[in-house]
Amino acid sequence: MKPIIRKLMKQIRIKAWDIEDYYQEGMIILHHLLEENHPSTNIYTKFKVKYHQRLIDELRHSYAKKRLHDHFVGLDIYECSDWIDAGGSTPESELVFNHLLAEVYEGLSAHYQELLVRQMRGEELTRMERYRLREKIKNILFSRDDD
Repeated sequence: MKPIIRKLMKQIRIKAWDIEDYYQEGMIILHHLLEENHPSTNIYTKFKVKYHQRLIDELRHSYAKKRLHDHFVGLDIYECSDWIDAGGSTPESELVFNHLLAEVYEGLSAHYQELLVRQMRGEELTRMERYRLREKIKNILFSRDDD
């Protein structure tokens, strides 16, 4: 069965697979064929057909994952032009910002509250401090409350 696997591996290339994956799929398909008690005279032909079909299915599956991102509905720039470049803050946006800032500030420990204040003053933070502060803020803002 190895020559069949090698030949089909050259014909149908799946980027995420290496040679062991091809052989493993071949062993699985051969195992299923032997469990079905097929006559051994046509086992090579049946293996080749089933293995070829399995590779094509896997290739289609990988292409379907890539196309999933192609169906993204974009923003219509003309409908959104009034808020994309508003040129200043509105009272509504300031209210939302202040509310979120208060929520984040209350959710942080004293150490991270100090880091947030330093960051907002424009002081330099180390790379690790910025990263940890950002992660804490993400956890606060994007945590899901199951209440």
